[in-house]
Amino acid sequence: MLILRILSALIGVPIVIGSVYLGGPWYALFLLLVANLGVYEYNHILKNKSYSASAVIGFIGVSLFMAALYFEKPELLYPLIMLLFFCLFVSALFNMERMSISESAISLWGILYIGGMSGYLLMLRMLPNGEIYTYLLLAGVWIHDSLAYFIGVKWGLRKFAPQISPKKSVEGSIAGIIGTVVLFLSVSILMPALITIKPSQAVILALVISVFAQLGDLLESALKRQLKVKNSGGLIPGHGGILDRFDSLWLTAPFVYYFFQLVNMLQNRI
Repeated sequence: MLILRILSALIGVPIVIGSVYLGGPWYALFLLLVANLGVYEYNHILKNKSYSASAVIGFIGVSLFMAALYFEKPELLYPLIMLLFFCLFVSALFNMERMSISESAISLWGILYIGGMSGYLLMLRMLPNGEIYTYLLLAGVWIHDSLAYFIGVKWGLRKFAPQISPKKSVEGSIAGIIGTVVLFLSVSILMPALITIKPSQAVILALVISVFAQLGDLLESALKRQLKVKNSGGLIPGHGGILDRFDSLWLTAPFVYYFFQLVNMLQNRI
């Protein structure tokens, strides 16, 4: 299992970093693919067929989310949400034997979760210096998750959230936070030209990433636990599926995006 995790990382990490480096339509297409694969897995664990009305609306919904943000038309998002709500409502209304109201609500939740959060990954890259910001997000989440996993497996004794994810430990969580803070603080001091934020801001950013990376992981763990599945899929050997690997990034992206928006606003006022 460990060898599979490492091999998958050696293949997957360059693909992700390469897409961020290319930016523009290439990064947008990469995120579009990830989002649609996420919807596929989401429907799979909900036991929705890929050609069901709710699944098709999910694929269309996340794609339209990404398109609206890529073409910088955020004013279209609210009408889009209302349109998706209407389509899911009508589908449930006229297919009561095959689709319940609760299923339509869960489908809309999935669209907002996967499409909305993927949109923040896209918007972060589109900011001035967005390439660096996205690398920081990736580095923070990956360092946090890796340390939390390996330290937890080796020395984890006290359970962090046993009712949600029995394997997570307090020791692993603390290691992930400390490692992320040390990394960001060191880079901000040693390479200030690379990270255009102060050391104090770097520490805050590291804490933000650590907290929300854990929450994102717990959110997906809770979803799988309630639906009684171990992994969201098997697309990434040793890691599970897209939902298993992007859960932390998805929930962390909005807060990193607004963090840099706030930092840039304060710097412009000085």
